[in-house]
Amino acid sequence: MSAERATEAASILITGGCGFWAPRSPRGHARPAIRSQRPTCWTAPTVRSTRSDTDAISALVADLRPEVIVHLAAGLTDAGERDPVATTRLNALGTTAIFTAAEAARTERVVYARRRSRRSARRRAPSATHTRLNPGNVYGATKAFCEHLAAAMCTRPNAPAYLGLRFGYVYGPGRVRGWRDVQMIVERVRAGERHLVYPDYPDPLDWTWIDDAAEVLLRTCEQPLPRNAVANVVGDKRHVRDAIAHLQRRFRGLTAEGVPARAPPAAWGAHQRRGLEGLLGYVPSTTLERGIDRMLAA
Repeated sequence: MSAERATEAASILITGGCGFWAPRSPRGHARPAIRSQRPTCWTAPTVRSTRSDTDAISALVADLRPEVIVHLAAGLTDAGERDPVATTRLNALGTTAIFTAAEAARTERVVYARRRSRRSARRRAPSATHTRLNPGNVYGATKAFCEHLAAAMCTRPNAPAYLGLRFGYVYGPGRVRGWRDVQMIVERVRAGERHLVYPDYPDPLDWTWIDDAAEVLLRTCEQPLPRNAVANVVGDKRHVRDAIAHLQRRFRGLTAEGVPARAPPAAWGAHQRRGLEGLLGYVPSTTLERGIDRMLAA
């Protein structure tokens, strides 16, 4: 990112973003892999939903008065299945607290992220905004609530602009949370394993490289936004067997055995269409092969 671009940046508050961890720093401390290079940027990794926490969120936002909030804190798919109550508190009520605090502080825009759930179109929908949500798990249901909440709150007098980003599967060095089946394939080979038993999903999955996801988030802080919008963030749509084939080209003697499997509920068939590029002038471009090479070299 250029110095000129960083200088013109708005003040940003980021919640969450700790599902990825970069390699340890010289002092031995792990650090978030999604991090801003902007001159005025604060991070609040934890967002909960008890009364004391919502009061703390309101006080923090009121004190910092950020121009942009990038809300990434969430309980993920596996957490939702283990504890639906806690995940609903975090994802639904925690997001409500963020939206309310942003409105009170006159924040200009709130960008919130979610993984895509299954969805079905209303007629021939040109973008993600015009689709009917059909979540297939607790996580998806809580994130669908967030989209409905943004649509309801965007008409209020002091409302910020809301942008919901529907990510597919974001992968890269240091992913430590959530569904990690495909990430672990690369990690196992990097660790020296030379015979893989892997889930052979019948349909292609979305592979979005971490740096592409971070670039999308950075651009949401710079580009003009409508009052309320939702966009799909789609990377390279590929089968797991494509990843296996690339790893076998890289590592002679690597053998692999595919086991028929069913991918977790998600809108793997979603496409970028013209929504994200129209909003931000950018779409993820890292191929599966390049992403795997970068993981191996990290």
